[in-house]
Amino acid sequence: MMWLLLSLGACVGGYEIEPRPESCAVQTLPSYAPDALSGIEINPSTYTVPWADERTVQMHMWYPTAATSGESARYLDMFVDDKSLVGAPYAEPLEGCRHPLLVYSHGSQAWAGSSSTVVRQFVNAGWVVIAPDHTDNTLTQNVADKPRSFSLTRVEDVRHAIDWAESLPIDHALAGRIDTSRVLVMGHSFGAQTSWLLSGPTFDTEAIAAGCAQEPQCTDEAIAAFAESPGDARVVGVVPAAGSANTSLVADEGWSTIAAPVLYMTGTADQDGTEAFERASEGDVTWIEIEGGCHESFTDTAVSCPDVDKALGVEITARYATAFGTRTVLSSDDADVASVLDGTTVISDLVTLQTSR
Repeated sequence: MMWLLLSLGACVGGYEIEPRPESCAVQTLPSYAPDALSGIEINPSTYTVPWADERTVQMHMWYPTAATSGESARYLDMFVDDKSLVGAPYAEPLEGCRHPLLVYSHGSQAWAGSSSTVVRQFVNAGWVVIAPDHTDNTLTQNVADKPRSFSLTRVEDVRHAIDWAESLPIDHALAGRIDTSRVLVMGHSFGAQTSWLLSGPTFDTEAIAAGCAQEPQCTDEAIAAFAESPGDARVVGVVPAAGSANTSLVADEGWSTIAAPVLYMTGTADQDGTEAFERASEGDVTWIEIEGGCHESFTDTAVSCPDVDKALGVEITARYATAFGTRTVLSSDDADVASVLDGTTVISDLVTLQTSR
């Protein structure tokens, strides 16, 4: 793996890029390597949600490794990932450098490793990726009637993942080596909504309060939490795929406050992303649409699309997402990165790209 230092910032994509400290990751356009290996740790973590009391989630952390074989990861004790090696030794990075961080939020009734091929492309470029299993919303453990506040709980799972990375035990090999000051968040389906919310829109508190009045489990603490922005200053870019924020949570005017750049991904066989793109167009939004793409074109799940090869859909997702992360998190002014995100470089003829700026 090649490790490069980062250069000074510049103005790219219509917003100012800040200079950044030395990083373990490449600043140029990452190559696509679907068979690249990564290490992985899976550990439970418990924290407190003000409106839901104590909550335990399984944290999955992928990281660079030089290992070429080892124990395959198993997600939910069901799905085997032979490219993610459990407990593999960490690759030796440049002295003093820090890995950029991606936090991934899975879809409803999915699992943390449901997009592991995309995740490993970031790791192959020098990133660390953390994904929580969203308790009460996985394939094997799902609560049917969730309170309105569960949308916020998922956001808190992502925040906790960042906090968790910041507070690794001092004897952990990655302690102090993960940069949590500039984080990318990516999500699929329900996780896409989680990602959108972390870009910093303003909630429609009147509509939420009215809806909460019909829910016994919607507490005063939850209603009060909706009065705060769901954004996080550490999140400097979001990648929602195959999903948008519920209109009952964010009204049109609520999108004027989004602060983080957005890479929005949809497929024409799944949904029309026009409304979400237009609602958020006051922000810095890049929208890619895959012709014939379906809901699972962006994941490694077994569900295939009739019109788009599964592997191609995942490759498109990974190549745009890594380019976007390189620009936003790594402050890259690399010309090849910029050409992907402005549509000059065509990753696939199936992709239509639009920008709000």
